[in-house]
Amino acid sequence: METGGSKTACALCVGALACLANCVQHTTPEHVERGGSTLPVEFCYADDVVPLLRTDLKYAGNDNFVGRPIAGYVGKRPILRRDAAMALQQAAAELRPLGYGLIIWDAYRPARAMSDFRAWSRTPDDSTRTSFYPRTTKQGIYASHYIGDISEHSWGVAVDISLYHLANGQLVDMGGRHDLLDPSSATDSTEVSPAQRANRHLLRDAMQRAGFENYPKEWWHYRLSNSRPWYSYDFCT
Repeated sequence: METGGSKTACALCVGALACLANCVQHTTPEHVERGGSTLPVEFCYADDVVPLLRTDLKYAGNDNFVGRPIAGYVGKRPILRRDAAMALQQAAAELRPLGYGLIIWDAYRPARAMSDFRAWSRTPDDSTRTSFYPRTTKQGIYASHYIGDISEHSWGVAVDISLYHLANGQLVDMGGRHDLLDPSSATDSTEVSPAQRANRHLLRDAMQRAGFENYPKEWWHYRLSNSRPWYSYDFCT
């Protein structure tokens, strides 16, 4: 997720031209067509770069803390800036001989998604609280800096990510789900078992060596280290 401070932060929308005009808002006049979709030239599809990368974009479906697809999520493929994708490739290459692959839950996030999160926070709907924020409130999610109004994801340099076993495809036990907005999701939390914490550290160490920085409150969230504040892009995924 992201905070307003420490974690500051549709290529082709199927349908009529009016939908396309509404969803594609490039921050640079230079863009290219890739596989029927339009991306700014500095972006790429991460699964074109990272071998054996599994994708399950949580905000494109219902399995997230809002409980529905989020604004701007149209496609099913992860998008990143090229430098972030190349760094992720490095992490994957280190983990592969150990028997692990990477699964990505979020990558580039359209800026409009952040507005959608905020709009949701103002509604009375608490249907996802038990699964995603059991020990806090919607207001607490923001106050505790699990989420903010801008995001590094919108710069294209952040990922929500975990490990899976190459041998059988099963997810590695990290002691909690993606977007469990709870103290137990801290990378060094003592509320999980030593084995689960070691798995979080395995991911963290590989990602750090590849040039990423972990957000300590969320074991799954990484941003490219030393990445300057880019513009918050708002093209649809």
